[in-house]
Amino acid sequence: MDGPKHHHHNHRHLDGLRGVSKPTTERRHKPKLATVPLETPPRAPVQPSSTAVLRQYGFTTYSKWQLGCGHYSKVYKAIHKEKEVAIKVIQIDQVERIFREKFLPRELNCWQVVRHPNICELFSSFEANNGKLLCMIMEYCSAGDLLSHIQRHGPLSRTRAQRWMRSLLDAVHYLHKRKIAHRDIKAENVLISASNKVKLSDFGFACTMNTVQRSTTYCGSRAYSSPQILSAQPYDIYKNDVWSLGALCFVVLTNTMPFREDGQNNSQIIAQQARRGYSWPQNIAYDVVRSVDSMMTYDEGARPTARECKKLPFFKEYAHDEPSTTAMAFGGGNAYYNGAYDSYGVGVVS
Repeated sequence: MDGPKHHHHNHRHLDGLRGVSKPTTERRHKPKLATVPLETPPRAPVQPSSTAVLRQYGFTTYSKWQLGCGHYSKVYKAIHKEKEVAIKVIQIDQVERIFREKFLPRELNCWQVVRHPNICELFSSFEANNGKLLCMIMEYCSAGDLLSHIQRHGPLSRTRAQRWMRSLLDAVHYLHKRKIAHRDIKAENVLISASNKVKLSDFGFACTMNTVQRSTTYCGSRAYSSPQILSAQPYDIYKNDVWSLGALCFVVLTNTMPFREDGQNNSQIIAQQARRGYSWPQNIAYDVVRSVDSMMTYDEGARPTARECKKLPFFKEYAHDEPSTTAMAFGGGNAYYNGAYDSYGVGVVS
């Protein structure tokens, strides 16, 4: 950015010089003055592109293979030993300190220990370019993310919604059993594999709590946040995930958000949540309405746990036990999302 500004400043300066009448002997030097802006000013060494850095590590990838980006990160499709992967490259030196010291280590610690057929697998991570970049190698999901899918194809059929939402509920229950809360469940963070499986992704706000399960870190996406987060109360991290998954069920079944956000402040959204200010289309069956309404129970204490949600009519009907598939060292699902820490502030739900 500094280079062009510097040039522009020089041009203005030179125009000023041209306006000054000078002795004829100096006019011969004017062409020299005019060439000054074309000289390259001293600048910091050019940093190699993220894809160039990845190629140094043996990945085949190009900038045109970019799948998504956030403020401080980009996600690329890449090939490694004939396997397709997705690589999230984070500019560590540009990330806010709280993310570098708190959220990033948590993301890596939580994500790399989980293995579930409906969780996008993180294969490995490494720092590159003298610690300026963090590269996270993940499963590649060629069918993109759930939000894009709904925007393209409209709401899911009941059968597909049941299959996909039950799969995500299984993934969330798996995390909760391991004392991990995701805290950013939303359509953008659900990826779809080539074999049409949904996979929960992006653990940027994940946290683990062994003793107390209440948090005062208010993070995530406003549209999917529980009333407790929006009102900045200490909240149950696991029950907040259940609320978000309920909101996601509403989104995939109706192709609309349950609560209006535009021009609404947090207290106005909370008022909508308290009175269940969303309406279901007439074609949605009562058992679905009952199940999702239950997940979005305003009172956290009365809201079901992930395990209890499995008994709700909408999920119970589609109970299934898929065999666990262990991904080979690098291979398989994707990441079309903006890194969570690129999008939201901490302490305020934005």
